Amino acid sequence: MLPYSRRTSTQPNDRDGSSVRVDDAGLRHARTALGGLPRLGVGLLVVLLALIGVTASVHADGLIISGGTSGGAGPQIDAVTLSPAARQAPVAAAQPRAYVVQRGDTLSVIAARNNTTVASLVARNALANADRIDAGRVLQIDTVDAPLPTLPPASPLARVQFWPWPPVQGQTLAVWMISRTPITPALSFAGQAISVTTEGRSSWALIPIGALADPGSKPLTLTLGATAWTMLVPIRAGVFDTDQISAEAADPILSEAAKVNAELARMTQLFAGASRDGWTPRSRFSSPLAPDVKYEASSPFGSRRTYGTSSGLTTHAGEDFAVAPGTPVLAPAAGTVVLAEPLFVRGNAVVVDHGRGVYSGYWHMQTLNVKAGDLVSPGQVLGAVGNTGLSTGAHLHWEMRVGGVAVDPLQWVEK
Repeated sequence: MLPYSRRTSTQPNDRDGSSVRVDDAGLRHARTALGGLPRLGVGLLVVLLALIGVTASVHADGLIISGGTSGGAGPQIDAVTLSPAARQAPVAAAQPRAYVVQRGDTLSVIAARNNTTVASLVARNALANADRIDAGRVLQIDTVDAPLPTLPPASPLARVQFWPWPPVQGQTLAVWMISRTPITPALSFAGQAISVTTEGRSSWALIPIGALADPGSKPLTLTLGATAWTMLVPIRAGVFDTDQISAEAADPILSEAAKVNAELARMTQLFAGASRDGWTPRSRFSSPLAPDVKYEASSPFGSRRTYGTSSGLTTHAGEDFAVAPGTPVLAPAAGTVVLAEPLFVRGNAVVVDHGRGVYSGYWHMQTLNVKAGDLVSPGQVLGAVGNTGLSTGAHLHWEMRVGGVAVDPLQWVEK
């Protein structure tokens, strides 16, 4: 299995620009996801819950909001393993944390992103001048969480569960809902419609948290028939490595803007699809590398990157593993191959559609063992690690997409 800690990378193997859009003037700011910490796994057994009264509480299983029994006497039991899910208990209240000031930051922007105030930042850090802060300075931030939400007593919902809670930039927020009678909820997050799958009285959805989304509270609305319920979801800022890609390594990207942009547009369209079947909360994901394979985590998901002399900031959309060429790359879960071919940036690439908007991608491979249209099972060999495309050394770039958004792939790995 993959480790749940990150290593700082001084020179990534991959300069693939998979989250980069460039033009003749250089790099533009990327809109794909940064990564988030801490690491998450996929194994979670929902605990026995007594759904009596209207309550909200934070558990190792995320935020659980219960609005009374679901029509039967006694407690409601969900003996099902859900994924992806938190492995550690989240905190009910925010803890003081450190923030490194970035170029272009102001105190007002930092305060808004972290659910605090300028006055609090000034007092907490003994700042002499609120109008001037230096990039690289470490600020201590005390944030204030909003009260835990509750369901209305007459709500058609008996319970809503979110995990992980609170979510961090780059994570996938899973939502599990139980209604009193069979009904399909409509769900929106930050103004965007989210696909919901319903089985009887149970419904579930995946919300990809874009890691370039501003931290802070975002509205989530559930609609069941004529009843709508809105709550705020607090998004926590992540912590990311910073990589400076040398001008020599960046030149193939900056000098081939048309090819890079055309490939990015094609991949964006591919990841936007969502088949009705496939992934469910019971689906399991494992490592794309066999347990006995030795490798180095060479460039983590979400690391911030600058290329050459450009000031444009981009992010790494996947997790890189430096490993011997020829090492088998395995399917971490069942799915359908929707792309298996050489690309300019990504080299020999494979994309697997796991269903309902969940995709995984594998770049820079030496050989391909599958073709588009193949049905793959967990552990099936997709190809071999290589150094094709825009790459500076043999490695596997592993990417996960949910609803078209790049998310932390290691959150999906079963412990």
